[in-house]
Amino acid sequence: MTRTPWFDEQSGELEFGVVSRMASWQAALADGVVTVEELQTQKETVAQLLRVIDARVDDDTHQLITDMLNEVSVLYAMEVFYASELSS
Repeated sequence: MTRTPWFDEQSGELEFGVVSRMASWQAALADGVVTVEELQTQKETVAQLLRVIDARVDDDTHQLITDMLNEVSVLYAMEVFYASELSS
């Protein structure tokens, strides 16, 4: 299996941060509305992926992934906060 790159080769920017490319995002936004059901489906998708990863990795890798997920959460929260400050 070919690895999906995490970084854009040209810019060095995070490649996986482009939400608009994701099929799950496109499906949820097709009607211009995100429903509670779509949120729940996405939550279940993430949980299932984490279960698969959890079963496959050793403790050190698990901790790295946990740290990364926490920092990505902070990054996205900061981006939302920053965007809301710009629109104020």
